[in-house]
Parts: sequence; structure tokens; C-alpha cells
Amino acid sequence: MPKVKINNFNLHYEVYGEGHPLLMILGLGANTSWWGRYFLKELAKHFKVIVFDNRGTGQSDDPKLDYTIKTLADDTIGLMDALNVEYAHLFGHSMGGGIAQELVLNFKRINKLILCSTSCGGPKSILASPEVLQIVGKPREGRTIEEIAEETLTIFYSNEFIKKNPKLIGYAIQNMGKTPMSPENYEHQTKAIESFNTCDKLKELKISTLIMHGKKDILVPPQNAEILAELIANSQITWFNKSAHAPFVEEPNLVLNAIIEFLK
Repeated sequence: MPKVKINNFNLHYEVYGEGHPLLMILGLGANTSWWGRYFLKELAKHFKVIVFDNRGTGQSDDPKLDYTIKTLADDTIGLMDALNVEYAHLFGHSMGGGIAQELVLNFKRINKLILCSTSCGGPKSILASPEVLQIVGKPREGRTIEEIAEETLTIFYSNEFIKKNPKLIGYAIQNMGKTPMSPENYEHQTKAIESFNTCDKLKELKISTLIMHGKKDILVPPQNAEILAELIANSQITWFNKSAHAPFVEEPNLVLNAIIEFLK
């Protein structure tokens, strides 16, 4: 799979389809396999879909340095430059939604913005429950990747989805095991998320924005979508009633329809 040197490290990326570029950014600890083949294949019928592993995740190198969400936005712009992509639509999920916010606030390179299962950070955002935050913040040193994956998925997907899709859950656990994130870089990412805050800047945005959120999300509570909609003038919300934190996995066809309708 291709890699390109960005900001002194090698970043792994994948490109699918033809048409206007759609750049997609994942969140904490995630890698390109988390999108799912079906989801990317369907999007690639309409767009040139670009996905990649953030620094220190998947097949991208780990520079072993502290960084901010803005740093990851700079990495993303570096990838756009390397691929000669002047303008693109942008989809950011979870932490990737934070990266997307920093990108559109600092660079005028995005046509339309989609924020999925994310928040503006800072004091205006609504945190998960103490029980969920305990799982997110649990030290990873000395634990097996299978144990970490199983626990992570309980806050990523709805209980109903987990019960009905044991094969998919097993596949997700296998994927997490193939390219595990180091405990050190997981700590780098959680620190970057903790310091992220765009709440007071989002009123500057004029870009057309679609906010997507699962009604059963316990990792980033749904109230955060309403906060984003209040802050971003030219925005709208699409809810996914059966989904938790990853609507593109739990309700892929509804998510695909919403993306295509918004970006067409």
C-alpha cells in the first residue's frame, strides 16, 4: 500500500474511485480498515475517496512526539499537497471530526464539510459518563490487544448491534490486532483530544456543513451535535436512531444516502 513522506514521517494512504475528492479522517486509534470495504466501495462510485492512517496508527509511522489536533490537520494538508488535491470535500469521524474542524478553520481548501460523532471540545462540549471515560482512559500497557478491542467495542457500537453481528465484531477485533497502536501513541492521541477546543472559533465558519450523529452514542453524547449546529451557521443535522458511535458501520446505507445527497 502506498506511503508518502509528510512532516518527516511516512503516512499510509489509500485512494478509491474517480471524481471530486472526498477526504475521510478517522478517530482515536483507528486505521483505514475500520471504514469497512462496503462503505468505501459504495462511496467510490461517486467520489475519489482518500483515506489514510493518522501518524502512529495503522501502517503510518510514529514520530514518537507529542502533538495537537492541529498537528494532525497539518498532516492532512500535507497529504493533499502530496496528492495534488487542491480542493476536497471532507468527512471527519470522532477525533477525525476535530481534525476536520482545525483543517477548515486554518486552510481554505474544503468545499463541503461532514462532521460525524464529534464535538467542538472544550468546556462547551458534553463529556461521556465517568464509566465510559474510565474505559477510554484505561492504561494499555500490559494488556492484550484482544482485551482492549473487546472493551473498546462496547462503547463504540450499540448493544443491539453487537448481539446481532458477532461475525462482524470478531472481524473488527482481528483488524485491531493486525496493526495495534502502541500505548505511547494512544496516550499522545488522548492528550491531543483533551487539549482540543474550537468552540469559540466555529462561528467563523461559512462552509456548508452536515452534522451526523447516532442517537445511541455513549462515547460522544448526541447533545454535541446540537451544540455544533448552534455554532456553525450553515449547518444541518442528520440523526441515526439505531446507531452508537459509528453510524457508517451500523446503518451504512442511510449514511451513504445522506453523504451523497449532501455532496451532490
